[in-house]
Amino acid sequence: MSVPGERNVGSTRALAPGDARVLEAPASRDVAYQRYDVQVRGRVEAPVLRWEGTIDPARTVTLRAWNLRTQRWDALTGRRGAVSGSTVLTSTVDERYIDGQQVHVLVTGEDPFTDDIEPGPKDGFADPAAYDFSLVHFTDTQYLSEGAVEQETAEERAVWEKAYADITRWVAGNAANRKIAYVAHTGDIIENNIRRPTTPAIEEQVIGEFEVSSKAQRTLDDAGIPNGVVAGNHDNWSGTDNGPDALYNRYYGPDRYSTAAGRWRDASYGGPWKPGDNQNHVDLFTAGGLDFVVVGLSYGVTREEAEWADSVFKQYADRNGILLSHDYLRPSSSPDGRGATFAAPDGSLLYNTIVADNPNVFLILAGHEHGVGTNVKPDVGEVGNGVVELLADYQFYTVSADRLGLTEVGGYQPSDQLRFGASFFRMLQFDVDRGEMIVDTYSPFLDDFGATEFDTDLRYNGQEDNMVLPVDLTTRTTRFATDSIGLYNPVAVVGDTVVASGEVARVTWSGRRPGSTYAWIVTARSAGGGVTSSRPSVFTTAGRS
Repeated sequence: MSVPGERNVGSTRALAPGDARVLEAPASRDVAYQRYDVQVRGRVEAPVLRWEGTIDPARTVTLRAWNLRTQRWDALTGRRGAVSGSTVLTSTVDERYIDGQQVHVLVTGEDPFTDDIEPGPKDGFADPAAYDFSLVHFTDTQYLSEGAVEQETAEERAVWEKAYADITRWVAGNAANRKIAYVAHTGDIIENNIRRPTTPAIEEQVIGEFEVSSKAQRTLDDAGIPNGVVAGNHDNWSGTDNGPDALYNRYYGPDRYSTAAGRWRDASYGGPWKPGDNQNHVDLFTAGGLDFVVVGLSYGVTREEAEWADSVFKQYADRNGILLSHDYLRPSSSPDGRGATFAAPDGSLLYNTIVADNPNVFLILAGHEHGVGTNVKPDVGEVGNGVVELLADYQFYTVSADRLGLTEVGGYQPSDQLRFGASFFRMLQFDVDRGEMIVDTYSPFLDDFGATEFDTDLRYNGQEDNMVLPVDLTTRTTRFATDSIGLYNPVAVVGDTVVASGEVARVTWSGRRPGSTYAWIVTARSAGGGVTSSRPSVFTTAGRS
């Protein structure tokens, strides 16, 4: 029995329990494995196969045996890696697996690519020493831009403007110590440009909102932080104000980013999708020893624009791909934010045209829809790859006027609820070696972690804003180490005893030889005769000097 590509590592005597020696499986982006021919000693009916080793808690280890009847590897048992200490797998093997005097064993380590990784503390960011680089994502700042222009007094307008500007000021002030490599704004920069302005007063309001947002975003440009902004439906007449003359391009056009990129470090502006029109654009950056390509698509994506984005990801197939979309997911209806469906009109078009066909695309960031959505999708596309899709739009979340200080300057009642949710941003912190992304949510304006409490619809439980997700970077691999593997024949009864519920059961095992390995199974039965617990264990006795 053999598996293509295997190499002989010698006797499994080197893998005895407690000998402090381990056998490492080579790292693999697919399945890491080790195969053994484990000897059966003497006549046994159902020996216990036991494997002990270590594997990352974000990975799964499975114990398999070759079935002589079906000519297939049967998965006997498996589990995720232990957070600390060893992982142990045990299973009985019957005559289906006993080939003469041996059992053919395959131990596999696999990446389940699921989002059940335990998050960190809720009231703080991850320790920068625990990750390699980070990204910032925020979106739908439209109410903040609007309030900074339309409120009656300068004092009131300053509160709304501060809520927006505090995000970019915080990023600029923390970019170095928080290892921020790129900042993404996924649209609806402003509120009142959803259709062509019909009066000079509306046009003046729109211009004022763009000025406010542009000033806030310029903080990132001046600090030399790579960043990109796409247009939402409130920025481009619902997708109909296009081309170089679009108002969006007056403030966020190619010239702005060509100039800003002169200050960027380890990043470059890849250019607009068409001359003069930056509503769809490309950015490149390097972080954590990896290369990335970011493609931003504004609201109202056409087939031509989607195919252009597809061509960019194919052009940069050797870079990890990030897609920025204003409109991609609908909010989840689950308390933890998982399981979001595609939004219309852009979501399914982008997925089918871009995501499913480009194995380097691993992350999609979106806004537009009010709420949160998180999807972790393994094996997307013809070439297996994992994709994480994130919606994080807090624009409808409200804050009381007294917390905002607007009872003094705005004349609001203390309990009046105002839409300041867009003051929250997402910090995405990447651990390259582990292939994981730590997600934290924060508002510098409110100095508050997690936006859940401000959702008037009470949809979520806090897990949606504080999580650790897998990311399929080019370095995401699986490895494990075997400490011991063996077959044990539980034929002798060491002893038995009867104790009351809650008491400790003890028996004496005599006749053990020094320097030998022993296994045992403890079986507990209730007074009614049913088996309530059966657990195999192994130990090695001390040898003589």
